[in-house]
Amino acid sequence: MNIAIDASRANKPFKTGTEWYSYHIIQELKKIIPDNCQVVLYTNKRLTGGLKKMPGHWREEILNWPPKYLWTQWRLWWALLVRPPDVLFVPAHTIPFLPLRKKVRVAVTVHDVGFKAQPELYKKIQVWYHDWTMKKIRQRVNLVITDSEFSRREIERFYSLDAKKVVVVYLGYDRQKYLPQAIKKEEILNRYGINRPYLLYIGRLEKKKNIGRLVAAFALLKSDFPELKLVLAGNAGNDFEAIKEIVITNRLEQEIILPGYIPETDLPEIIRQAEVFLFLTLYEGFGLPLVQALACGTPTVTSDLNPHREIAQDGAYYCDPYQPAQIAQAVKTVLADSQLRAQLIARGQSVVKNFSWTGAAQAIWRLLASL
Repeated sequence: MNIAIDASRANKPFKTGTEWYSYHIIQELKKIIPDNCQVVLYTNKRLTGGLKKMPGHWREEILNWPPKYLWTQWRLWWALLVRPPDVLFVPAHTIPFLPLRKKVRVAVTVHDVGFKAQPELYKKIQVWYHDWTMKKIRQRVNLVITDSEFSRREIERFYSLDAKKVVVVYLGYDRQKYLPQAIKKEEILNRYGINRPYLLYIGRLEKKKNIGRLVAAFALLKSDFPELKLVLAGNAGNDFEAIKEIVITNRLEQEIILPGYIPETDLPEIIRQAEVFLFLTLYEGFGLPLVQALACGTPTVTSDLNPHREIAQDGAYYCDPYQPAQIAQAVKTVLADSQLRAQLIARGQSVVKNFSWTGAAQAIWRLLASL
């Protein structure tokens, strides 16, 4: 069997959920796919880090010729047309729009369809592009892998895909890095100008991640916890200027720490030392930071929404993400109740046993091999 994998997202230097998913699944598949299969990783630039270390039956192919933009739609499509594989696996939503040869069996991971469910949280061009992509996926693919039962129902609801083609495979997390540790490494906090005690959010700083209401909730907490800081760790995203206005309006410029993107070498320690991890997003397919926080043993407050409950189960404290006062009250409860904190930590450690990159990759390989 000849297998082609789109490694372009896995190869990005600054990774968030989708990129980490692509990276870890590829790394685990290297250990699983047998030697009698030939695997090519397609990328727009030379593979870096762990990706460049490959078994003998794997190779990379760099597609860096013009045009510069629409890499999937032109360069990847052309490579697949000229050298069609038996199976194409795209771990990040977008397949070529132009026709592929009929012999190519196509599998794609669709992490969520938030752009369709809540288009007001996205730019119009993003809504159009992702919606068009899903219509192409419906027409062409043999298999859709998605992150949760919630996402599976949403995909079937909005795009009427054959239920037999949509399969749930939960994500994993790096079990060597995200785990509780008693020894605190203050030098890592100092590196990013972070002072304890602090609340923590990690992810893109944008409207759909509900950062505005999170900041408003933090403003309500300050009277009871004047020493508390809020760390928003991630790159600026859609509507970030509006978020900055909320910060300024509430006079929180000195209380909110914006360290930018934090690499995985330091991120687990920053999660571990947080008083509470906050994940009040409005729509998720899975929510990888949620699992990472539970794995680190950090008490977590998250959205009382179906996808969050599916993943965190009884390991997190839930509240209405649309109500800053309820968010603030939930955080106050978790900060003040030591027994509750201990219960959340213990339950979280039990919940994360359900998730591993090895298990996810094994499930994906069984699916690809059956196409």
